[in-house]
Amino acid sequence: MPTTLAPQPASQVTARWHTDVDAAPPDTQRPPHPSRTRAWAKAWQQVTTERVLSHQHVHLFDETAGISETVSYYHVDPGGSPYWNSQETDAAMAPVWPGPVLWAGSPHAEYGGAGTSTSPLARAAISAGQDLAAQYGACAVAFPGLTTAQAALLSEAGPDTPLNIATDVAFTRPLGNDLDSWWAGIPTRYRREARRQWRRGTEAGLLLRPLTGTSIRAALGTFTDLANGTADRHGTHLYGHEMLYHLTDVPGAVLLAATHDQHLVGGLYGWLHHDCLYLWASGIDYSHPAARWTYTWLMGEAARWAIDHHATRIDAGRWNCRAKTHLGYQPQILRTVVSFTQPNQTAAAALTRLSSRLEVSATPYLTSGIRW
Repeated sequence: MPTTLAPQPASQVTARWHTDVDAAPPDTQRPPHPSRTRAWAKAWQQVTTERVLSHQHVHLFDETAGISETVSYYHVDPGGSPYWNSQETDAAMAPVWPGPVLWAGSPHAEYGGAGTSTSPLARAAISAGQDLAAQYGACAVAFPGLTTAQAALLSEAGPDTPLNIATDVAFTRPLGNDLDSWWAGIPTRYRREARRQWRRGTEAGLLLRPLTGTSIRAALGTFTDLANGTADRHGTHLYGHEMLYHLTDVPGAVLLAATHDQHLVGGLYGWLHHDCLYLWASGIDYSHPAARWTYTWLMGEAARWAIDHHATRIDAGRWNCRAKTHLGYQPQILRTVVSFTQPNQTAAAALTRLSSRLEVSATPYLTSGIRW
């Protein structure tokens, strides 16, 4: 496997490959999201729910800028990523990939973008991914979970223009200084109903039991079933017990559990990272009498818990657009950049069509000025 990449114009980028992410030198950039941490990459080395055939990590160093980042690549068989499969299901599409895909990160992770701090790093990330994809026999290297700016950098970096498509919508909002500020951030026409549901959940006896770090693991048997039951209602089995188990090693891991008489009625699984609470997976016991209020009750309690832990923002994850916009969350479009190892107009057209169909679901909830 190559250890260095050819120098880039006006900048030299070196690359070192590692099978274990812990062997890579430290990065100079602070991870902006939980999914960009070394702990996440190490956890994902052990995940089997996403059918990873092999993995490699490349440490890139832009000598001119003095900036280094590590990009994790996962070789996944066609149909092997449950989150991507859910995108195809939501778009009512047949599988779009003609073969295995080399993912830079994972579609499950919500946010990607490793290797985009500078233009030379983006060129190196594309080049390294193309080389590794060709070596593995993958049909493409794909970079999911990108901001518009990150996608533009990667799109401009390839020798041939990669495909740059919108594939997701994430939702974030500020927390405010207290829970009253949180409620005030909900649109007026939805605020009364949100507070009513939160109050009904409290009156029904729901209690918040926050579990952190590895203490989450004792509850994962039940929570994994609830999370998959919720995901199954939307058409796809997303989570594996081992996935949620290993991700408890990511710093800031928390399961905000809604309990009633020691029964787990629902939960929000995520991470407190820097000043933001990320909510990544949710599960509700729909057979419980309080189920109808549990999601909204948990979202209010998550805000309270985050404020108490000095967070200033909350990220509610992707999709479920109606519920999240009703709670005052603002949408952010996330993009995927795809570079095929061999030209494939059929797959490119299918991916473009998938993006267009997802746009139909997202558009009613996009605020003014935000374009798919």
